[in-house]
Amino acid sequence: MSNLVWDARHLSLSAQETLRLRAVAALVAGRDREDVAAVFGGVVEAVHKWWAKWQAGGREALVIRPRG
Repeated sequence: MSNLVWDARHLSLSAQETLRLRAVAALVAGRDREDVAAVFGGVVEAVHKWWAKWQAGGREALVIRPRG
């Protein structure tokens, strides 16, 4: 087994947003954070942050924001 963790930062911004929204949808459906991280290739800490943002601000909290 590899020690490498998949990194979503190489995805386009819209693909990253879609990934976050799909992960949160899985959490809303009752999946636990570890399962969601495994299914979507992320780390539990990222899933936790997405969930916290969702709870604080809903879908709008997970959409693409201009950078820089």
